[in-house]
Amino acid sequence: LYEIATPGSGMWRWLHQLPTTPVSLEEIYAKPAAKRAKKDKKKKLEEDEKVEKDDGKEGVVYQQLSPEEKLAIDKRTLFIGNLPIGSSKKQLHRVFREFGKIESMRFRSVAVSDLKLGKKVCMKANKVNENATNKNAYIVFVSEECVAGAVAKNGTKIGDNCIRVDKVVKSKKEQSDDQQKSIFVGNMPFGATEEEVREALAQCGEIEYVRLTRDKETNIGKGFGYVKFVDSAGVLLAMKIKDSVKVGGRLLRIQRCKSKVTLENKKKISDEKKKKKEEEEEGRKKGGFRGRKSKGTDKDLFKTKPPAGKKGFKPPGKGSNKQKPISKRKFDKKVNKASKKNPAK
Repeated sequence: LYEIATPGSGMWRWLHQLPTTPVSLEEIYAKPAAKRAKKDKKKKLEEDEKVEKDDGKEGVVYQQLSPEEKLAIDKRTLFIGNLPIGSSKKQLHRVFREFGKIESMRFRSVAVSDLKLGKKVCMKANKVNENATNKNAYIVFVSEECVAGAVAKNGTKIGDNCIRVDKVVKSKKEQSDDQQKSIFVGNMPFGATEEEVREALAQCGEIEYVRLTRDKETNIGKGFGYVKFVDSAGVLLAMKIKDSVKVGGRLLRIQRCKSKVTLENKKKISDEKKKKKEEEEEGRKKGGFRGRKSKGTDKDLFKTKPPAGKKGFKPPGKGSNKQKPISKRKFDKKVNKASKKNPAK
């Protein structure tokens, strides 16, 4: 190579930089590889800093979008629940960046120490409630395929918490699958955590996720939640031991999850009843009949057939049953008598 290389060329300079002692090719190419690794690391750090500086302005833009545009964004959005209260966007970005480019990221359900200052101010000043143990996050990816892959991170441990990763928009098949494999858990202590519930029901089978309903402002539990098993057999086992499962010294109330279809039907029926009542009230206000309706008017009393044996009556099959015309004076008398016998209520 020394003989072939022309003096002053790139090859010549590279050859003169080589050490005089013999070295392997791996050692020669190790330096450029280390340079590339350093460059990649720097790029990743820049991405993390960019995510960390994100101040949640996308939320304001989202509210101004049309329903179709909102749905398109929701399909690309991933929900992460039960995150440790001290987790940062940078840490979350490192976990999910392998699935694709992240467009935006935001934290929600953070219990702040002072509600008067507002959530944004408290979060920037790190004024978080002492009793808060977890929070939620939303990640918006560039494409829907990224969300489908990122769901595999469900159940991953970040700190001491098992995170819950799920899609924001689900198909009808996925919703019915959730209903078949889930149970409702009530009568829990307000301070119960997802890990305690998971531990109490671990004997029923592998748990996919635990979702406890919490207050939006304080992030304190409301005493009930939902548990989804990997297999529907876990639901059957949970129903068998429902009278013996305790969390924090309280006996849990375990029930099967009701179908959303039946709940929607019940809502429709109740709405129809309300609408009917409103229409009746409007009719009464406009001057309609108040009270129970009568079976017939006074004139209807004289349309009935007179009893058999009376003069002027013709039994069926022997001529017409039409009554003879009477004068107005006689008609008024009959009306007065009928009204005295059957006074209007």
